Amino acid sequence: MTHAQQAFTQLARQPDDEIDLAAGALAISGLFQQELANDESLAALERLASAAGDRVLPQADLFDKVRALNDFLFEEHGFAGNQDDFYDPRNSFLDQVLSRRLGIPITLAVLYVEIAGRLGLPAYGVGFPGHFLVRIGRGDTALMLDVYAGGVALPESELDQRLADLYGQGTLRIQSHPALLRPATKREILVRMLRNLTGIYRDRGERINRLAALTASLTLAPNLPDELRERGLLYRDLDYAPAALGDLRRFIEVSDDAEQIAAVTRIIDELGGQPMRLH
Repeated sequence: MTHAQQAFTQLARQPDDEIDLAAGALAISGLFQQELANDESLAALERLASAAGDRVLPQADLFDKVRALNDFLFEEHGFAGNQDDFYDPRNSFLDQVLSRRLGIPITLAVLYVEIAGRLGLPAYGVGFPGHFLVRIGRGDTALMLDVYAGGVALPESELDQRLADLYGQGTLRIQSHPALLRPATKREILVRMLRNLTGIYRDRGERINRLAALTASLTLAPNLPDELRERGLLYRDLDYAPAALGDLRRFIEVSDDAEQIAAVTRIIDELGGQPMRLH
């Protein structure tokens, strides 16, 4: 096990409220980038938050604080969504987002939440379907921000329209499903970051990086059915039957998808007839 893997495993063992989100995001970066200097990236984040503190006045109201932070990050420092190459894996690495000032919704959200938190703003990541958002505050006065679009505040009507675009008109609405806006746990945020990377590496045909992303997800949350199934099938394709059987058997225990369970059961039967191989 590499030092980066050891560090990530240690972080994953922590209770959610003790996980440092920025450190967790950088630990993910370290799994895919050799010799990443996490301390330097954390120091850069602290410097950015300190500079933002000069713009976000403590006596200002919540709206003015958000406006000032948006101006600081997206206008003055040029952080933006990478619309030219959304699926560049560097968009999912917080250190690269800090240096390149380009990211995707979830990494820009992590950056925003971490800086806002250092300024005393109640900011949370929200795993909204299709597009990760930032929530500032709680209750009826909470603001929902799209940091991929420069921190624009989204009214409920816009959120409903986004749900309609995904699921069909009238299928889901915020008023009847307020849990869609609940703050995500730190573990959920890190898993979602890894799922993005899993998809990127799957599309690129990079099996070893895909395996690393799946393994990291399962280190954070060992009973994720989709990840167990995908990693089991990947192990099978890599001709590693013992590991494949372990994941696929565990998938059957935790999944509630009868069709997939039946298909995986057939694969298990096929693998069970193969000789055990040592790797």
